Amino acid sequence: MPTTLPPLVRSQLETSLGAGIEASSRLAGGDTNAVFKLDTARGPFVVKLRREAEAYPAQFFAESQGLALLRGAGALTVPEVLSYGTASGGPAADWAFLLLSYLSPVPETRAAQEALGHGLAQLHRVTAEQFGGTPDNFMGALPQQNPAKATAAEFFWEARLAPQLARAGLLSAADRAGFEQLRERLPRLIPAEAPALVHGDLWHGNMLYAANGPALIDPASTYAHREADLSLMGLFGGFANPVFAAYAESYPPAEGWRERADLWNLYPLLVHLNLFGESYLSRVREALAGALRL
Repeated sequence: MPTTLPPLVRSQLETSLGAGIEASSRLAGGDTNAVFKLDTARGPFVVKLRREAEAYPAQFFAESQGLALLRGAGALTVPEVLSYGTASGGPAADWAFLLLSYLSPVPETRAAQEALGHGLAQLHRVTAEQFGGTPDNFMGALPQQNPAKATAAEFFWEARLAPQLARAGLLSAADRAGFEQLRERLPRLIPAEAPALVHGDLWHGNMLYAANGPALIDPASTYAHREADLSLMGLFGGFANPVFAAYAESYPPAEGWRERADLWNLYPLLVHLNLFGESYLSRVREALAGALRL
């Protein structure tokens, strides 16, 4: 990943912005992409980039679609997509980029935590007729398909667990037998609810407290069961109790949702297993055991 903004990208972005870039600075995060803040006469912006040869060609297009879905809900702050494309100077110098509005961070307060909870509840009240049914996108660096399915159980197995299980060469025969047992039980384990608009990758690194309100970034959005978002929020920590309390006040989850967290978190844990290897194998097995105890 570059530590400074490549000249080729700078030139392309200045054309897109119609303004010179006075300064650029690398922002924290960016496991998959490099992220820079750009200071211009038009104000600050953010650009995400990586070498085109390393990126799925549709990655930034998919992210732009997810951000548009979330912005359309009007529930929480979401950065505006200004442009995306490729800065090309020959095969060895091609960069894919996504240019976004800049969200100014502010300190986390209890009021902001509660606003996040209420806003997330509002987001989840945006529903559709079927689960999925939106453009395919990515969970981290892995492709994620969003076919339309009639039930949450069908969508969770066919669009989420099965593709990751097909990649997961580290799983044993016993692990796979456990997943098959879970597959049979899914229809009775998942509470019946309308498909909700979800962020899809809602760990604390994919939201920020901004000057104009709590903000969502880096989505893997579609219409799914809202417990998938709520469960992932607890997987890697980072969300304070007032967030969940405010959410429950606005849109109470079905009874027992915390006990079902292992079930929903099997998907992000399998993604991590497939991206980062054996260090996540024990966590997948623990979550599978927890889901099978439901």
